[in-house]
Amino acid sequence: SNRPVIVEGACAHWPAMTRWAIDKLDERFRHVNFKVGEDDKGKKIKMKFKYFVDYMKHQTDDNPLYLFETEMDDNASIKTLTEDFDVPDFFPDDWLNLMNRDARPPHRWWCIGPKRSGTTVHTDPLGTSAWNAVTHGCKHWVLFEPETSKRIVKGKWVKEKSEDDEAIHYFDFLLPRIKKAHPEVRVYQGLQKPGDVIFVPGSWWHGVLNTEDCVAVTQNYCGPDNFEVVWKAIRRDREKIAYLWLRNMRKFAPKLYERALEMNRRDGFRMRHERKKGERLPDASSSSSDSSDSSSDMVVDLSGVHGLEAVVPAEILHGAGKRPRRVASPMAAQADVSMAEVAVPRKQQRLR
Repeated sequence: SNRPVIVEGACAHWPAMTRWAIDKLDERFRHVNFKVGEDDKGKKIKMKFKYFVDYMKHQTDDNPLYLFETEMDDNASIKTLTEDFDVPDFFPDDWLNLMNRDARPPHRWWCIGPKRSGTTVHTDPLGTSAWNAVTHGCKHWVLFEPETSKRIVKGKWVKEKSEDDEAIHYFDFLLPRIKKAHPEVRVYQGLQKPGDVIFVPGSWWHGVLNTEDCVAVTQNYCGPDNFEVVWKAIRRDREKIAYLWLRNMRKFAPKLYERALEMNRRDGFRMRHERKKGERLPDASSSSSDSSDSSSDMVVDLSGVHGLEAVVPAEILHGAGKRPRRVASPMAAQADVSMAEVAVPRKQQRLR
């Protein structure tokens, strides 16, 4: 039913539950540089881990630096992080893995957020859904349904001139005012603690505040629950990536390929290679030209990729077999939601 859920203890068995303690991370990565922000020109700001740990211990900022690393798979200095966790078994599919690696937009982040850090309310790109797993610390989440207006969820209309719109100010001041002014709006809130995994459905507004120093890993994905939304977004806003993805679908997932083509026919959508030279979509965003114009412009042989069958269902991959059963159960919706605990077999946490 496309509802957010926190599953308690879903990643409590990970080696990361012990290996990602700050002192142990300091031993492993003390002299390694990590991304902790961007300057006004969008250039990455990097810091050695030992200095970030010292900063985290002493900072009192309302908008602290946030370690947000995207290069786990490509940076040899930190690649061992990928050995500390697995994709939760609630999320067996990720059809974006059919993309050439160089073409796929950033989709997985390892992050350490000091107390009071967080993100303001937003939606994830291209209609993707996400899972987020916490190994240390605690996150306070707020979510709004997709149909809730941007004006309401952002809350700038209740912000006083002297206030900032950082995560801490949003949760402490703006959110209570939004709830008071719009009691009819469904507001989903919950605490995610060590060992818990949260599912954030595509197109849902969400923001998070780290109430303690927090270590987590998160990943955006495309699967059977959101393929139509993701395909529509990518074919419109990332035209070259869509073309490359479609070519790999044709070779490695023919049923998914036919599904994408059928959607195009149904919607009267013509892709870039089907249009005249220089012809653009009338509603295309400025990003449609794509920055992924490199070696990804070819169909890579994915047949030897380990675990391809695990991320693309058997009936999609070469059109045979049975799709793995999904385990997670969705949550029902209420205004200012309070959810009952359910065993699935793990517990779904009470969202209030």
